[in-house]
Amino acid sequence: MRKLTYLTSLAIFTSALLGCSCSCEKTQKPQEEKKDDQALFEETLNPTPPLPTSLLKLPGPPTVNLLATSPSNTAEFNDFISIMGQNGAVITMWSVDRRSWLWMYPPLNSQDFGKLRNWRIERSFRQEHFRFTNQQMGSCMQAYGNGVIQDSCDPNNLDQDFELLPTSTGSVFIKSVSQQRCLTYNAVSTTGYFTLTLDRCDDKRITPLHDQTFYLTPPLLSANPL
Repeated sequence: MRKLTYLTSLAIFTSALLGCSCSCEKTQKPQEEKKDDQALFEETLNPTPPLPTSLLKLPGPPTVNLLATSPSNTAEFNDFISIMGQNGAVITMWSVDRRSWLWMYPPLNSQDFGKLRNWRIERSFRQEHFRFTNQQMGSCMQAYGNGVIQDSCDPNNLDQDFELLPTSTGSVFIKSVSQQRCLTYNAVSTTGYFTLTLDRCDDKRITPLHDQTFYLTPPLLSANPL
């Protein structure tokens, strides 16, 4: 009799345990699918420009404590430059998220971007190459797909290496070492920003809709009205 009671209790306990396990499995949230490299690459084939509502989400400048601990932000302004096209627009981030696209904005339309518009030229460990480090974020310009993004700096990442090819006008072509293509922008736009892509380097094909020449100009500083 005692043995029968023990077996009955054991069966009830096992049934309850299995029921709890099933219930937990049903309520467990499914894991999000991770995109593979091919899917991420295909997203770069049709980059979409930022919306005005997205620009409003940009965070303010780092706090004093962050500035004090970040070597990229403690440097003087004379260590930095802006990269300006013939249309007066400069290369800048519009999002502080890693691996976000780089675009070109006129200085007047990007005043809220602050030091996101300034870059420092650094020699790569391959002496003939250069890399561009952002003043605000400390991240590096990187060739990706048919465009240019910003990502964490990696001295071994050839996608972050560029060549500067001088011209007779004082401007330069900025050529990706890994892709052997040049930064290209549409110098004329009906929006407040300009697309930045990679295309075959060609100094014979410079037009208002296809320009590859840039000027390395002084950094953009905030100004107070008189």
